[in-house]
Amino acid sequence: MEINNHLLYSPEEVVEEAIKVGENKVRKPLGKLLISAILAGFFIGLGYYGYLVLAGSSTSELHFLGKVIGSFVFPIGLVIIILAGGDLFTGNCLITFGWLGKKYRFLAVLKNWGIVYVGNFIGALLLVSLLFSAQVISGTVEMFVLNLAITKVGLSFLEALARGILGNILVSLAVYLTFAAKTLGGKIAGAILPVGLFVLSGYEHSVANMFLLPYAKMLGSQITIGQMLMNLLPVTIGNIIGGAVFVPFAYFFVHK
Repeated sequence: MEINNHLLYSPEEVVEEAIKVGENKVRKPLGKLLISAILAGFFIGLGYYGYLVLAGSSTSELHFLGKVIGSFVFPIGLVIIILAGGDLFTGNCLITFGWLGKKYRFLAVLKNWGIVYVGNFIGALLLVSLLFSAQVISGTVEMFVLNLAITKVGLSFLEALARGILGNILVSLAVYLTFAAKTLGGKIAGAILPVGLFVLSGYEHSVANMFLLPYAKMLGSQITIGQMLMNLLPVTIGNIIGGAVFVPFAYFFVHK
């Protein structure tokens, strides 16, 4: 109990915090929300690029080690968003907590998601343009990016949907755990560990794919815009199911 008092909020308090966060997010002015979402899309892409460099630079013998280390570099983007502020679509799926608590209508949830989704996409594309202009990618990493993009657009609708569900169960839980932590270290650990597991497991994240797929296209991939959209659609639906239904409904029912 002492650890709980000093380091963590109670499960009931975490639900209340999630509701309050949702209220703040749905009431954020349009301009601020859009800029906040653009920043979040940019930062997630930065974290993902760090993962791609580590995983793509590793030799075949050390590829798994590079992937493991890279899995815990990717979450740096989420840590920046949580500590500096930002609106990430997959994290904002948790605003259904406030709707469940009857603090606002579902229309407010949908409006927030729409604005944030567009903003995240803009931020991801901004990073793509900067990285492409910077020409910092090595040949081995470029090949890794191209192959990964082909793998992603090759997923069936059901595969992408299921991976999207699993992915945002973990990413939304990472955000949820930061609500539980009272200390800076606790918030960082709460953000990194579930997201590291998500990346290592090979699940899908819509905002990360907003960065990867256009970047691969800029690098010369033959994937089409239609293929990109047919990946983003099921992954986005899956992310909503995992982060807006599975996690909030379960914890609201248990602890509210």
